[in-house]
Amino acid sequence: MSDTQRQPVRPSVRLEVDGKLYGGWKDIEISRSLEQCAGTFRLSVTDRWPQQSQSRQVPVGAPCRVLVNGTPVITGYVDDVEASYDPNGHTYSVTGRDKTADLVDCCPPSTQLKGGGLIPLARRWAALFGIEVVVAVSGSLATAPNFKTDEGETCFEMLERLARANAVMLTTDGRGRLVITRAGTAKAAVGLKLGGNLKKLTMSSSMKERFSVITVKGQSGGSESWNGSTNAQAKGSAIDSRVPRYRPLTLVAEQEEYGSATTRARHEVAIRYGKGHKVQATVNGWFAGAELWRHNTLADLLGDKGKVLSTQLIVGVSYKLSDSDGWISELTLSPKEAYDLIPDAPKGKKGKGKDGGTWASMGVS
Repeated sequence: MSDTQRQPVRPSVRLEVDGKLYGGWKDIEISRSLEQCAGTFRLSVTDRWPQQSQSRQVPVGAPCRVLVNGTPVITGYVDDVEASYDPNGHTYSVTGRDKTADLVDCCPPSTQLKGGGLIPLARRWAALFGIEVVVAVSGSLATAPNFKTDEGETCFEMLERLARANAVMLTTDGRGRLVITRAGTAKAAVGLKLGGNLKKLTMSSSMKERFSVITVKGQSGGSESWNGSTNAQAKGSAIDSRVPRYRPLTLVAEQEEYGSATTRARHEVAIRYGKGHKVQATVNGWFAGAELWRHNTLADLLGDKGKVLSTQLIVGVSYKLSDSDGWISELTLSPKEAYDLIPDAPKGKKGKGKDGGTWASMGVS
């Protein structure tokens, strides 16, 4: 039996709180994504845990880990606990997020730096919350000549602007660490195939948020050592030749969005292309071969006889258990080039780009 035809494996799922492991879930949803800094979980549990003689409540705010077959997929805190009662029993609903949720929710102390950048600022602010930072990009990132916090904005809001300027993404790894990364290159052990591991596949294409030319205008003050007068009026453009009509967009960069305006514009074109082409895949089970499906990995979409129709980047994964669907994974995928720094646009006739590929072959333009 091929990997795509194997029966789903029933995982062992446990919530670890204060060194104790709890199981016996009715409903499970665990989600992680390149487009969210903190993973989330929602678990519905009975009031009596397996192999325990007394009912136990999960304390709100408690440090916790969600373990799948002993491997942490969420390391953070319990956000909410809700108790419900009906004639058939007593159920707790427990939700929580990765430790990086504190960066999403909280504001940093007033900070003003010269020559600062994403990595040192991320480490400084993450340390306030006991969060480790993992730099998963090669080469150095640009530094800003001047940086000042904006009152009322959260750590993540400011870090996200710095990340956008460097065309990198902020996510987490299941261990509560902040990961600074770009699109991954590792491939899932198995592909996605209707009639095999796929229960449902939906492909969509949209032109709503896409533009034929995107111009970025900078407003950083610059410095003597960083091409001050040029950067203060930085301007760069990028063309999306796959947009069939004239649709211009101008973006004014925030103070923290230093660096190449052209790079930012090209990155904006790429991200909008990716968000305009989405694949939603519902997969039997939680595993791609011997490992869990992971976000920021590549997956092949397979046609007849295992032919690879396209290779997509897994942007987000939700592991779910419910009475109606059983153990499933819901994957969100996008074209892999959409999350690269400089996308390679497919070429059509006469040098003009066009959308197509897998979407065109399956009736989606």
